[in-house]
Amino acid sequence: MRSVTVYCSSSGALEPHFAEGARDLGAALAARGIELVYGGGSIGLMGECARAAKAGGGRVTGIITRKLLDLEQGWQGCDELLVVDTMQERRRILMDRADGYIVLPGGLGTYEEFFEVLVARQLGDHAKPIAIVNHDRYYDPLVAMIEHGIAHRFVRPAIRGVLHVVGTGHDAIEALLAHEPAAHDPAQFLPMHAGRDRA
Repeated sequence: MRSVTVYCSSSGALEPHFAEGARDLGAALAARGIELVYGGGSIGLMGECARAAKAGGGRVTGIITRKLLDLEQGWQGCDELLVVDTMQERRRILMDRADGYIVLPGGLGTYEEFFEVLVARQLGDHAKPIAIVNHDRYYDPLVAMIEHGIAHRFVRPAIRGVLHVVGTGHDAIEALLAHEPAAHDPAQFLPMHAGRDRA
């Protein structure tokens, strides 16, 4: 695995332990020689993760929009900082540049990015591994919502097999490295097939 895209918060108003978790992930990626690809900001968990990766000798690539360049204080310490015009272009490059995805705690933008990656996996548009770092049980409601969808047959049970929910950034990296993608079977993943079996 050469590169991982990390999705996370740009908020600077978080409890300090969230920043510590982001730094741990950045350092762990650098220690493994895995390039960090992220949203390009210098504040919040984005900045913490990027600075830790760089301090550990890792390569850091940031992707940010012109509109957010000032708002998220684009980090000039990146080895490569791409400035694009739209959020759609930002998300596409963040997806394309990675061999796997890790989701740290974040807000609405992080949710959007996560679900875009997850739906693309469901459709078979990629076979890359996805890990959620459920730091301090932050993502318990999100995981419960997915399970709720499975219970009511809006979401296929196979999605559990492509989504790794772990407690730390180190565990997330291990999950990505251990993941062995199987051939995509639409009958297993797509909701129009849900009437053929039970969750």
